[in-house]
Amino acid sequence: MGYNIVQFFLPFTSYPYKGEAVPCPGCGETDSKPLVSLDRRLKRLPTSMCSHCGLLYTNPMPTDQELSTYYQDYYRFDYQAATTAPKERHLRKRRAEAAKRTAQVEGLLSPGMRTLDFGCGSGEFVGAMLEKGFDAHGFEPGDTYGNFARSLYGDRISVTGWQDFVATEPFDLVTCFHVVEHLRDPVAAMRQMAEWTRPGGLVYVEGPDLGTDDPNKGFGALHFAHLTGFNRHNFVVAAARAGLKPEQTVDPTGVIFRREEMDPQTVEEEARKGLELSEALYGEGRIVSSYLRYQMSKITGSRRSRRK
Repeated sequence: MGYNIVQFFLPFTSYPYKGEAVPCPGCGETDSKPLVSLDRRLKRLPTSMCSHCGLLYTNPMPTDQELSTYYQDYYRFDYQAATTAPKERHLRKRRAEAAKRTAQVEGLLSPGMRTLDFGCGSGEFVGAMLEKGFDAHGFEPGDTYGNFARSLYGDRISVTGWQDFVATEPFDLVTCFHVVEHLRDPVAAMRQMAEWTRPGGLVYVEGPDLGTDDPNKGFGALHFAHLTGFNRHNFVVAAARAGLKPEQTVDPTGVIFRREEMDPQTVEEEARKGLELSEALYGEGRIVSSYLRYQMSKITGSRRSRRK
């Protein structure tokens, strides 16, 4: 797959990938239904809804090689307009987020415990945990941000992908913030996170919440880099398949898990609720009407969040 600037900006055209049909990346169900064929840039991107858990996912999905080319050559510019280093505005935002996330976990850990940040970006969470006295590490597959983080924290940062990262010792906590939605196989990634933890260790995973109507952006929430769109129920279903059980809910799709099997009946109930929620938000053409309503609210200035 190769991008050029025309393909990037031209609406109502397809992204330059062929992809392949896949089962649901969350629950493994093979049955799904086409939901919409446009993304937030009004480019053609086919999205399906799983008929079992309601997960939204790109289908056909880019292959591993197509994604590798995209992330290696284009992602940071596409996503954050960064070419050689993170921009200062990005760094300020990520430092603030890291401070909040550190506050969520520091009470669950003892000083000096080992932590790993999966897809650490430019390293803000690693830095925040080091300041709190933890033995913090991270890895980042992208050269631009990974090398920036490594320039700050040295060998604590590995510039590599999750399939190639080697843990020499187990960790007390593995974190993963807004990464799993970028992965073809989020369950395999979460299973690996669990395997990197020591007995009794924790896994804290966070991603975008597509189970909210505050606001419901419709297909404005979809784009090429995000292969999956979780709500709070199918997020738990995917984690359960990885051998994880919720320990503490921080946000609807931000959960601290423990390595423990969930009751199968509970998992099935979460899948049912996940499908019901996705149908209510996006089914029957609502993924289009909600997009139009959201865009109109931006134009008229009537958009107000109900979140406290």
